[in-house]
Amino acid sequence: MAILEKKSTSYSADNYNSLMAEFKDLSTLTEASEWDQRAQTEVDQINNVVRELKEKLAERTKDLEYMQNERNGKPFFSRIFASTKPEQELSQEIDQVQKHISNLMDMGDQLSDAIDFTPNSPEEKKALLAELRIHKKELEADKREVSLNMSAIRADARQKNANIDGRTSYDSKSAARDRRQIHYEKEAALQPHEGAKAAIERQIIQVEKDILRVEKFIE
Repeated sequence: MAILEKKSTSYSADNYNSLMAEFKDLSTLTEASEWDQRAQTEVDQINNVVRELKEKLAERTKDLEYMQNERNGKPFFSRIFASTKPEQELSQEIDQVQKHISNLMDMGDQLSDAIDFTPNSPEEKKALLAELRIHKKELEADKREVSLNMSAIRADARQKNANIDGRTSYDSKSAARDRRQIHYEKEAALQPHEGAKAAIERQIIQVEKDILRVEKFIE
């Protein structure tokens, strides 16, 4: 069985860390253009390493399947006393490589996002700002819609409570139990909307940050 080559499983994050640190201080379109080129080179390098890792990972996964099938094909007592240490070590190695691949892909995604949201010319800056401002308006419209839905749910609960209080035959214990049930149903109905609203608000905050960052670029 082939052993994973060290060069395929290792990646120095020095360039990535340096690029992300520089990204925060970019101020001119010329700097941004030069940074984009270096960042894209790093993204390409990361993608190459990930591709090699995935190929080796496929090989090691086949090796593990072979070892497992070989052990399962042995007689019952032979399986009981057979050592599973090699399989465990190989399984741990596979898990480590999978995590490494995931980390590398996250790095590549962050660099790619930074490239995509960094203008290299006055024309790109103008177009990107227009796009971001439109996206912000769309998010704000989505937020208003969610807020209206939440208001409708609360209004419905208030009406149900009013109906209970207006009963001709009023039992305080029964009314309290019914109001609690209405409260539970209201909270359950509000929960997905609250999550959606919070997610939209986070997106709006990020878009506002993106707008401010893009606005600061000068020629």
